[in-house]
Amino acid sequence: MSLFKMESIKKFTIIIFAGVLFSGSTQLSSANESFVKKIRVKGNTLIDPGLLEDHFDLGNGLKMNPHIMDLAARELRYFYRYHGHPDVDSHTILKKKNRTLTIKVDEQREYQYGGARAELAVYNLDWNFNMKTTEKQKEEAIRKLVKGYKKVKLNHEVVNSYLIKNQRARIEEIQAKEKKAMRENIALAVKDFKERNLASEKEQAQKLAEMRKRAQAAASKKEMEEKETKIMEFGEITPFERSAF
Repeated sequence: MSLFKMESIKKFTIIIFAGVLFSGSTQLSSANESFVKKIRVKGNTLIDPGLLEDHFDLGNGLKMNPHIMDLAARELRYFYRYHGHPDVDSHTILKKKNRTLTIKVDEQREYQYGGARAELAVYNLDWNFNMKTTEKQKEEAIRKLVKGYKKVKLNHEVVNSYLIKNQRARIEEIQAKEKKAMRENIALAVKDFKERNLASEKEQAQKLAEMRKRAQAAASKKEMEEKETKIMEFGEITPFERSAF
């Protein structure tokens, strides 16, 4: 791609970005708006900082609300994608005191499976072994490596998904066994409690019956003793006299 064409695309992107920001600022409520004088990108290691500074130049500043700030973070991801680094994340942080909007970019996945890793590998290989490859050869090698990294990433995702699925099934199996054991323990505890209560009630009933028998025996003995006492005091009594008792 020629330098003129790249500059044209860059200018066009800047115009579109400014237009989106302006339209958003006029349509949304000004309740949550903040005046931003500068946009700063933090965490960038893959793109020329000068390009980013020019791309996000706000001139004299701009009023922004949360929606427009999200658009700015999205625009940064588009800018990375245009420069061959599509696998990045970004989010915004507003510093009202400095009137600066900071867009933090996360390039971790690019260094794991993207063009950043491929570029490092190709350029290190060329430098270490003095291979003197052309730029076209380097671009082709980078393209093939990125394609391979995507397959590796897909394999990792499949393996992780499989492991997570198996782990979830194993956890559910363990939880099911624990619940079953808990139910069995509860059932045994309830059964033991009922048996102990039944034995206690039976023992209590037996004690009451024995106490009742002893009380009846004592009452009968007392009655017999009273009769014997009367006989001893008054001698033999007639049936007529016995009827009085």
